[in-house]
Amino acid sequence: MQVGDLVRNVGSVRTNDAVNEIRGWSPVGPGHVGVVLDVRPDTLNNPPLFDYVDVMLSVDGCSVRCGNYAATTFEVIA
Repeated sequence: MQVGDLVRNVGSVRTNDAVNEIRGWSPVGPGHVGVVLDVRPDTLNNPPLFDYVDVMLSVDGCSVRCGNYAATTFEVIA
């Protein structure tokens, strides 16, 4: 997974209500499409378990930012 990849969430995610005032802490169900904004390696575990990603999803016509999620929460579609 790389910055700029088009992804779909495979499980429910929650948003940061400080970033997404419109949705608050409401869950976003699986199947929404978005773009990867940032990818960071796991530096807390040895061996590393997975990368962490920030993704901007499109949900009902609104942009919803999901931050610091395991990369396995999303699947690359393009």
